[in-house]
Amino acid sequence: MIKKQILILEVNQHNFDVLNSLLEKHEFTCKAVLNLNEFNILKKNIDEYNLILVNTSINYLDLTQTIFESNFDSSVKIPTVFIDSAELYSKEKLDKCFKAGGCDYIKKPFASLEIIDRVSYHCEVFTKLQEYRLRMDKLANLATVDQLSKLTSKMQMQVILKYQIDYYNRYQTDTTIVYFSLININKIIGMFGLYHGEKLISLFAKELKKLIRKSDVLARWEGSDFILILTNTSEKLSEVFIKKMSAALSRAESIEKSNLEIAFGITSFMENDEMKNVIERAKYALYEAKQQRYGKIFIA
Repeated sequence: MIKKQILILEVNQHNFDVLNSLLEKHEFTCKAVLNLNEFNILKKNIDEYNLILVNTSINYLDLTQTIFESNFDSSVKIPTVFIDSAELYSKEKLDKCFKAGGCDYIKKPFASLEIIDRVSYHCEVFTKLQEYRLRMDKLANLATVDQLSKLTSKMQMQVILKYQIDYYNRYQTDTTIVYFSLININKIIGMFGLYHGEKLISLFAKELKKLIRKSDVLARWEGSDFILILTNTSEKLSEVFIKKMSAALSRAESIEKSNLEIAFGITSFMENDEMKNVIERAKYALYEAKQQRYGKIFIA
């Protein structure tokens, strides 16, 4: 359903009442702006409206200040239609309105059908544009966010890893990769089912996000395997951090009773590293960590 919220910037109440009476009959909801104070109040909620009608004779505001970008998406402008009387019309004013970003210009006296058609058209175009942007955002989100864990996706992590490796090869800044896994998740799924296992992975990821720094990057790599990039962190400091994180996870109320077993493989970037080599070292470190009876942390 097309949203029909119209903001009308007019010079007096009578002009607004005429437009409002006409638009109300076609299920539009209109809000009046008759002075600067009303304008400043209503513009705070500009995203409630999907079209702005502006009388070019308003004297409390410059016409260029009536063009708004959506607060939700700065690439989308809320359509602005300027209304002018035939007596006051001038090409200079018309040019100014379109240069400011106006999408249409209507001269009075206008036919009722004309203004309804124009307003309806711009509302529909704006709504479809918003829907399109939402679909694009959703597709982008699917590519960059793992839908089960809500962490960075494997695809996005590969991009970030490549960038971080290139950065390291240029600046030699300590960077560590932690490849870790819930090593008994298959046993838990076998006992309680896939739904329980996936819920546990989701809760585990939620707890992980509370424990990492803003500068670090955390991703669900595949299955119950995760990768954490620790920037500006040596292997020794990474081990200290992982021990603290492991202890905190074991105390987390949401997963405390699940008896999760976690193994951690740690490796740092090396000169002329490539992503394949880093992942192979991290997986080897994880394999060695799984063989340990206690601690289950290994540095490769």
